[in-house]
Amino acid sequence: MLTAVSAITFALLSQAGGDALTSLRDNPQVSDETIERLRQHYELDRPVTSRYLTWLGSFVTGDLGESFHFRTPVLKLILSRFWNTVLLGGGALLIAWSIAIGLSYLATLLKKRPLDRFIELLVLLTASTPRIVVALFALALIVRSTSTAIEIRSGSFASFWISALVLAVPLIALFLAQTHSELRDAMKQDCIRTARAKGLSEAVIIRRDASRFALNPLLTILGLSLGAIIGGSVIVETILGWPGLGELMVTAVRFRDVPLLMGIVVVTTIAVWLGNSTAELLQLVNDKRLRDAVIAT
Repeated sequence: MLTAVSAITFALLSQAGGDALTSLRDNPQVSDETIERLRQHYELDRPVTSRYLTWLGSFVTGDLGESFHFRTPVLKLILSRFWNTVLLGGGALLIAWSIAIGLSYLATLLKKRPLDRFIELLVLLTASTPRIVVALFALALIVRSTSTAIEIRSGSFASFWISALVLAVPLIALFLAQTHSELRDAMKQDCIRTARAKGLSEAVIIRRDASRFALNPLLTILGLSLGAIIGGSVIVETILGWPGLGELMVTAVRFRDVPLLMGIVVVTTIAVWLGNSTAELLQLVNDKRLRDAVIAT
């Protein structure tokens, strides 16, 4: 998987035109001979296949190279930003899960039609509003507030939660629609009728029994949403100024920093794979039927 992703990315970058030294041609103080020497020094004059195999060999040994733009080892630079994106994604998931579980629990417990309509409207709005629109709207509010009372700096506590909320918007629609539907269907199961016959309250039945039926689909969606979180972080971090991998990726593309961009792609690919694997393991922990099926195979 990593080989396929890295090879496709490298090929696409080679077809994009230009390289990290292209901008130097606009500087009259830098001669063409100097640029050619630099291209030879950074091996940019070699064929694409040869450069990719060299990069792949270094990657296997744990060396992601040095950033052309920052003049810093790529791995060190990525790790300094990686945890910021993980923190932002975790905040977005926390917001989305809290809203989805809270509203779905109330709707299942109260069984009020207006609350169901509100959930349907919220799902529609959060699913149909692009992240870039929400991010620009949030930026406008930040600019307006900084001119009056609140100073929100890049990387601050307020900036983090605003960025996390913007990143969570599409996730709210995804989790809320799934949780609401699964809990409603779970309340029709035979075990729920048995629990009611024992005299248990609706609140206890929802928390103890119905929630287990709804948890597995949520874990599946959690694994699938990790790629969307990383992709959305590019827009959110760039517009709102959160110092994470998304913002670093935009910088790498702008300056044709191939080693840095390749490092970001590989690290995020590994992160998504680990996230999906973790979600699958949590499903096995939650559902005995799945564990029995795995053991049987």
